[in-house]
Amino acid sequence: MFSFMPYNLNYSFNFGIVLVVSSIFLIISGILSVIFYNNNLDFSFLNLILHSFNSFNYFFLRVFHNTFANLFFFFIFLHIFRSWFFSSYNVLFTLLSGIAIFFLSCGIAFFGYCLPMGQMSYWAAVVIFSLLSVIPFGFLIILYLFGSFSISTRTLSLLFFFHFIFPFVLLVLILIHFYYLHLNLSSQTSLNDYLDLVTFFPYFFILDLFVIFYFFLLVVFIVFFFSFYFFESANWSSFETMVTPLHIYPDWFLLFPYACLRSVDSKGFGVLLLLIVLMSLFFPSSLLSSLKLSNFFKFFQVIVLNFFIFFTFIGGNPSVVPYSLLIIYSQYLLYLFFILYIFMVLLIFCFRF
Repeated sequence: MFSFMPYNLNYSFNFGIVLVVSSIFLIISGILSVIFYNNNLDFSFLNLILHSFNSFNYFFLRVFHNTFANLFFFFIFLHIFRSWFFSSYNVLFTLLSGIAIFFLSCGIAFFGYCLPMGQMSYWAAVVIFSLLSVIPFGFLIILYLFGSFSISTRTLSLLFFFHFIFPFVLLVLILIHFYYLHLNLSSQTSLNDYLDLVTFFPYFFILDLFVIFYFFLLVVFIVFFFSFYFFESANWSSFETMVTPLHIYPDWFLLFPYACLRSVDSKGFGVLLLLIVLMSLFFPSSLLSSLKLSNFFKFFQVIVLNFFIFFTFIGGNPSVVPYSLLIIYSQYLLYLFFILYIFMVLLIFCFRF
């Protein structure tokens, strides 16, 4: 029996279309949720809880939106991990647009995480905004964003504006990502494959529909059986400016950079390590493959994957015994990772030039 599908394509290539569908439904559910939201600092949490328990439409929209947001990041990490093993030197602009999509998605998620102004949302916003103090004129930027000595209605209005506008910028970046991907035909296409190409339509299109169908089954299962699984329990209480939570942490998909930031004493060096760890998800996949350093590439990516899992676990736990001991040891692990990353960059430039 003949196969109509290329041998180098598999189900991991369907993650991209799942992300596109997720982003579209996130935008639709977000627009429909706007009519229920009040961006006043004193009434945002009250109106949110009131509408959640008195209006099934908003309750469903909120759970639906939250579930799609978490699954979006789950599949974006799978999409990134897939790119580690199916990359080529001819997809540089696809890689750059993908980096922009990831960082913008993290920003949009953070803005949305702050909007409920629950106890965890408020203090997570305070912690993240304080990172701006490491850049020049950072304190002036924080003062402008706050509009006061602390988070105010002005801050919430800006967060709401950014959370509403940036998803449309994200759509433009997704279109650019698709354009450069199809301009190069595929990350698996080489110069010797142009005489032996297989069109995606209709075979891979049917496979996309098959994967999307099961993806929606997963969404329905979570929405109706595990509605509050992705909700933070501390966000069910209104923020208290005089009471700090015992453990302040972001959503699960930002736990590993947060753990890196928390593991070092210097805020400036912590922010630098945070950016390096985030960029380590993208930087080696294209350059190392173009340099034919496949063995070193696989070794490094295995380290990054284990590092990602370990620091996600560290970031999700408070700094008390026994987790405090892990945080202490994770500091040395982070320095080791930093040295390995610098060594990898130097090795790339030595082979490149």
